Amino acid sequence: MRLHPAALLLLAACSGSDAPDAERPAAPPPAERAASAPAAAEPDLPDFGDPARFVSLDSLRWAEWETQPPADREARLRALGIQPIRADSVVEFDPADGYDPNGERAQDFHFVDFSGDGVADVIYTGPWFTRNENGFGAAEGTKLKLWQVISGRAVRVMEHHGSIQRVWKGRPGEPVSFRTVHYGCCSDPEWMIEYFRPVRDGDTVRYEPYRHLTGRAEMQMPTKFLPSPRRFTVANEGYALRASPRVQASPTGHEDWPTWEGHGNAMAEYGPGARGTAIAEQADSTGRVWWFVRMDGATPPRDAQTDGPVDPAGNPIPTDRLGWMSSRFLVPQP
Repeated sequence: MRLHPAALLLLAACSGSDAPDAERPAAPPPAERAASAPAAAEPDLPDFGDPARFVSLDSLRWAEWETQPPADREARLRALGIQPIRADSVVEFDPADGYDPNGERAQDFHFVDFSGDGVADVIYTGPWFTRNENGFGAAEGTKLKLWQVISGRAVRVMEHHGSIQRVWKGRPGEPVSFRTVHYGCCSDPEWMIEYFRPVRDGDTVRYEPYRHLTGRAEMQMPTKFLPSPRRFTVANEGYALRASPRVQASPTGHEDWPTWEGHGNAMAEYGPGARGTAIAEQADSTGRVWWFVRMDGATPPRDAQTDGPVDPAGNPIPTDRLGWMSSRFLVPQP
């Protein structure tokens, strides 16, 4: 992800519903806050059972999946009819930078049997390049493309922004499923995680997203996780989901990217009845206990720094949001 300077932001007050104690009703007793029950299993989030892994934005180790790469990747791509997008003229660059401005590299094409038919298919995950009527171009971010090899030829079955972060095997003879991560561009502070499942159309395997989660650049990730997840509902109006476990008001002067104008470290505001699941906790310097939560996309925020994704018809797609909430007015659910 490349960072961009944001525009100058206006001064405003922070959200009041999780402000200092003097401004709020008394807290519920600690025993009530601790009496939460473990969350039920969530088969559509295959890594949620390992919270440290779930919140990690690590990269996929392709060597674990690409067990028999071809000796000559470029020759194999040609044989399959895949032509990497390359510039018309070569620009000198430093290979140590890890980025080739001349286009897609053969080493970023991976040979993995994602369809489950025993034949190595092809996955490109790397920098985003385009070629159209205007010629060669480079876009910001990463690109993911999948080709299924059918009868010795490659058929492109998917093209999407982002890169594969995790892969899960299917049953013998069945396709894999996977998780992607996509970082915002053009000063967009959010990153998006999507879970994809296979959809068969005859012998062809395509993929569809079925779960979306979003977080924000420079968000503080938890280090102390709960023994088991805790489901809850929000009890207060205007309850803030924050990027760090503290109340941080808007500073005097100008705010910097990636903060939400006038909201300090808040990223979204929820109302009573909004549902979420806590997976980690941390106390701040005042002793207030914060939970790191996954807010349920089925009960979206009243207001937020960034909008969630929409479908082709323009309808909002339910999107879970990650961040920190004060546990004081989060009511545990059985």
